[in-house]
Amino acid sequence: MIDSAISRRREKVALIHGFFSSSLWMNRLERRIRADGFTTQAFGYVTLIGDIEAYAQRFAEALRQIDREEDVDRLHIIGHSLGGLVTRRALQIYRPTRLGRVIFMASPHRGLFAGRFWGGLLGLLHCRAVGQMSDVPDSYVNQMAPPDFEFAVIAAAHDHLVTEQSAKLEGHADYRLYPTMHTALLLRRDVAQDVCSYLEHGRFLDASLTKAAR
Repeated sequence: MIDSAISRRREKVALIHGFFSSSLWMNRLERRIRADGFTTQAFGYVTLIGDIEAYAQRFAEALRQIDREEDVDRLHIIGHSLGGLVTRRALQIYRPTRLGRVIFMASPHRGLFAGRFWGGLLGLLHCRAVGQMSDVPDSYVNQMAPPDFEFAVIAAAHDHLVTEQSAKLEGHADYRLYPTMHTALLLRRDVAQDVCSYLEHGRFLDASLTKAAR
């Protein structure tokens, strides 16, 4: 876990990356969140070994440690791709007493078509998360309990990995579809503006304020 510099707010944002990625991909979004006055903490994990359950156990322990910090009044979470699924399971294992808002960014809540074919092969290499993200009805992800906390969803219209249908999750407080690709969501200024707006106010900005930004 990598801590940011001290911020003006007594609110921390935990960020968790997706599959075949690292916390470095969250850096630009993290900097913009810090500039808005939040502290941040990025969670890194090796996605090519293990499964969602193991990742979630580790993330839940990290959330437990943050929950003990006396200078944090609210703990928000942002999960990109697989990181959103890990977040859902982690919050079943441990619910922070000061949990704030959660944002899922291009997370395959209804699974991935690719998970059907690559899951078995990668599972032989001890990478079971891809198979767990299959879009078949009895897959791990499709058997997860629905969230019982406040959350918003951001999806990418040109995502060749996670479809909009899979990224959407019933019960969201707000939803935004961006004309971009899966990982590019993390690099856009307008996405960061929406993220900060939701963390602070519980809603995304008016679309006219973000559509021209990059």
